[in-house]
Amino acid sequence: MKVEEVQKLLHAILIQGKITDKKIGKIAIDTRTMKKGDVFLCMIGKRLDGHQFIEEAIKLGASVIVVSKMVSFETEIPILLVDNTNEAYFTFARYHKEKIEPSVIAITGSVGKTTTKELIANFLKEKYCVLKSEGNFNNHIGVPMTMLKLKPKHEVLILEMGMNHAGEIARLSELAKPNTAVITNIGTSHIGYLKTKKNILKAKMEITEGMEHGTLVLNGNDPYLKKVTSCRKYDVIPVRSDCFHAQIKKEKEYFGLVLRHQKQVYRIKLPYCAFHLLDNIFLALQVGLLYHVSMSDMLQVLEHTPFQLQGRLEHIPFGINQTLINDTYNASFESSCAALSYLKMLPGSKCMVFGDILELGKKGKKIHRKLARIFRKEKEIDYILIGTEVKVMKKYLKNSHYFKTVEDFMTYLSEHPFKQDSILLKASHNMHLDRMIEKLK
Repeated sequence: MKVEEVQKLLHAILIQGKITDKKIGKIAIDTRTMKKGDVFLCMIGKRLDGHQFIEEAIKLGASVIVVSKMVSFETEIPILLVDNTNEAYFTFARYHKEKIEPSVIAITGSVGKTTTKELIANFLKEKYCVLKSEGNFNNHIGVPMTMLKLKPKHEVLILEMGMNHAGEIARLSELAKPNTAVITNIGTSHIGYLKTKKNILKAKMEITEGMEHGTLVLNGNDPYLKKVTSCRKYDVIPVRSDCFHAQIKKEKEYFGLVLRHQKQVYRIKLPYCAFHLLDNIFLALQVGLLYHVSMSDMLQVLEHTPFQLQGRLEHIPFGINQTLINDTYNASFESSCAALSYLKMLPGSKCMVFGDILELGKKGKKIHRKLARIFRKEKEIDYILIGTEVKVMKKYLKNSHYFKTVEDFMTYLSEHPFKQDSILLKASHNMHLDRMIEKLK
């Protein structure tokens, strides 16, 4: 792409410098990663304004600088004025994706988006050249950033789409135009913003806004998603364990999974930390079958999948034959119940260090009380409660200690070390329970 083509694509006004037929590099929104010849796009965020870094972009040798404010600098580099640089980022991403024409798979849901994305990517790599969003790059910056990384070799693009407010996923879907969409579940994440589960369902269903004659793969066990039906824009495939006639056999150190598909029987062994991910596994298998990846290939990949990712039921040895289980990547009502179920299955003595679930708004106390009633059924698990929301749980849990902050608990911990065999850390990421990991190690 040339400088003059950038101006036409963005319908931009040249306010400084000269338009040339010089080829541009990549689209950069951060001068720290920018290289000579890249386009510098002055994005405006909550904390930073890219216009503050124009001088730096000039020094680095940008081929073009795109702004949404009138600026003046001593430079021959063309400076293009647009109405909205954030929209310009979408325009670049859309243009680039349309040149490559990959099949697009978009994934959303209250819990399990990233796990499902990783599984689908691993399965499809058996047959296709795949590009997926890294980490949880799932917002208005991460999605176009991933799209701009597409190369001609890529056949499938897998995008995770997250949200805090209504309308956000619709915008991402209209940008990416998915051929296949996946919704993992409808939970209570962000209920503080959206008020009800019905509103959360509506917000997650926005993933279909950019679809044309596509396929919507849903968790058929979810009470809200099971009501969704096919329409002119997409065909619905509800996924449940009985789709694969699944049977589960629990052993001492793993569980066996028996599946049936097209008159074939498949048997694999999976670690217990994968047990609460079965809905995600079945969704990923269904997407793989849609893309004509063989069941045997996918199950072979599954059997070698490292399920203990950083911050997600990650096992960390410490003390004398003790295990710290770091599940602090994030938290919701549903994932907290899943973490408890996992801890229950482990041998020996157990403790759950549980911190606030954030972004629940006025429903925070109600949801934490509901969790407390579930937690108290497990008499053999000790509890450490940290935060403000979890304070309501203390009266329900006789086998618990309460601390207002992580620092308060760490002070207590220096004199009262853990004695249990397994200690599971669970809270919203911004509670920073992971700070105690280095202390324990």
